[in-house]
Amino acid sequence: MSSFAGRGLVVSAVAAGVLAAVTGCATKGVQYKTPSSAPAAAAPSAAPSAAQPMTPVPQASGQLTGTQLQSVLLPQSYFPAGFTLSPESAVTSGGSLLSSPAAYQLATISCATFINHLGSTGFGETAMASNSFVGQAQAFDQVVYQFGSSSEATAFVAGVRALAARCGSFTATANGASGTFSLKASPGALVGGHPSLELSQTGTLKGSSVALDTLLTASGVDVFAGAAVGVGTTAPISMAKETIVYNLMKRQAAAAVLS
Repeated sequence: MSSFAGRGLVVSAVAAGVLAAVTGCATKGVQYKTPSSAPAAAAPSAAPSAAQPMTPVPQASGQLTGTQLQSVLLPQSYFPAGFTLSPESAVTSGGSLLSSPAAYQLATISCATFINHLGSTGFGETAMASNSFVGQAQAFDQVVYQFGSSSEATAFVAGVRALAARCGSFTATANGASGTFSLKASPGALVGGHPSLELSQTGTLKGSSVALDTLLTASGVDVFAGAAVGVGTTAPISMAKETIVYNLMKRQAAAAVLS
């Protein structure tokens, strides 16, 4: 995870860094390194807003390593002015495919453990990559989880929805500070022709409000997620979560073909 410093909010992908955004703790997973031989992804293009029609994107296929998935993550040019990459927020599963069973089972994981680890390794994925682009007390997060089969990817999103149903109110602690949080899940709009799940997290920690709006979409073997985060303020709306997820899908398709 990342830390909240005087220069502004720093969070890791999706929910993993929300508690750490205020209290600070060590990031899980493998630290980010610029890939030297990852397949090139699609060049930046004008990203559609959530209100604009999106061309259907084929289901994600193939198996990329975490290092290769780094090239799928959206670069600086995709994000609004004022948001810059936080290198310490970035996590990858590394240069080899994973085969270990899930360390965190969605059916039994505690709500607090879930919000501290989503956006990091440990959910039975074969590979993953994530990072955050940070502004003043706000951030955009992005993550790609890759599973061994499309049924596993779909089950992951379904598991998140079921978990949210039992996390209406819970206490989470980080570095000695405790706060009360709530998760709520609801169906989202189609993204690239694929169903999505809206996951909303709200709470208060160390006197600061926390708001995190996440969109998760399963496509083939992958789960793509984009999130908007606010600490002490509302989550940013200058870039739609659907836009993040849609462009992740397109870049993954290009990287998979080139791998």
